[in-house]
Amino acid sequence: MTIHTSDNNRIVELDMSELIRPIPPVLDMEKVNSMVETLGGKVPPASCSMDLKDVPENELPPVDVLTFKKGGKPYYFAFGGCHRLRAHDMAKKQKIKCKLVNCSPNTLRLYLGASASKFLDEE
Repeated sequence: MTIHTSDNNRIVELDMSELIRPIPPVLDMEKVNSMVETLGGKVPPASCSMDLKDVPENELPPVDVLTFKKGGKPYYFAFGGCHRLRAHDMAKKQKIKCKLVNCSPNTLRLYLGASASKFLDEE
C-alpha cells in the first residue's frame, strides 16, 4: 500500500490477463519465492513490512492499479507490485486483488510518455 492509496478501499479482483504492465520488472527472486509460499499458506516472515492482521491468510496485499476508460472500455495499468504479480504468476493464480486508482489522460501521459498515445488517441 502506498501513501497515495492508504485511504482508498476500492479493491477488486482482476484477471491477471487484464493488467497492462508497461515496465519490465527487476525482481528479487528470494522475495518472490517467499510471496509464493505465503500464497500457499506459509506465514510471512516477521521482518515483512506489512501488518499481518490486515492481510487474510494465503493472500498478499492488493496491487495499486491505475485505471482509465476510453470508449467505455477500462484499461488497467500496473506500474508497481511486480513481486506480487510474479508470485501470482508462479503460484498459477488467475486472479489478483487490485486497489483501483482512477487516472486522467494527463496522468497516463506522465507515466507512459509517448506510448500513452496508443491508449489515448482516437481511432
